Amino acid sequence: MSEFITGIFTFPTVFFSGLLVLVLFYWLTAVLGVSSFETAEGDVALDTDLDVSDTSFSIANLLSKFRLDGIPITISLSFIILASWVLSFLAVYFIYPVIPQGWIQIAVGFWILLLVPVLSATIVSPLLQPLKPIFKKTPEKRAVDLVGQYVTVRSGKVTATVGEAVFHDGGAGLILKIRCPEENEIKRGDSVKLFSFDQVTHTYQITHK
Repeated sequence: MSEFITGIFTFPTVFFSGLLVLVLFYWLTAVLGVSSFETAEGDVALDTDLDVSDTSFSIANLLSKFRLDGIPITISLSFIILASWVLSFLAVYFIYPVIPQGWIQIAVGFWILLLVPVLSATIVSPLLQPLKPIFKKTPEKRAVDLVGQYVTVRSGKVTATVGEAVFHDGGAGLILKIRCPEENEIKRGDSVKLFSFDQVTHTYQITHK
């Protein structure tokens, strides 16, 4: 057990250990409805009004080189980080004991840090390919066409800065960002009406059914 603890806090595994903690925290908050992701665009919505579209776009470009486009960024990165953590731990466990300590070990650690994510993405890519049909985009509807429709809330709450709902279109469903400026008791599973669409924030204002 002590070797395991030492391993996860040894460079470069400690770097991936930190990322893995963030991944676990993200999915925990997603389950609780605090954060959410959009399957089509890979955008992350948190309680803060955070715009990550540019970052998501650049990451998506990198993931596309490993044929991971079409899969939500949050899912792809979660599996890549998990695989990187495992591979880094194994590399440190088997390689470090047979090389001298000091600068050589540090240099090898940096190479592991650089190569492990690439190897992980290569391994993860074929494993995630079967998920692509699940997240395949349905024919797009104009945003204004959905105004007046009823949707089902899928986030734990809906506020002026966070909220998510699904519109059942007969297919996989469309995931929409929704907002409600007033205090409310809207919860996951409630049916609400799309009242208007904000062209600037690409969000829908809602009202109770």
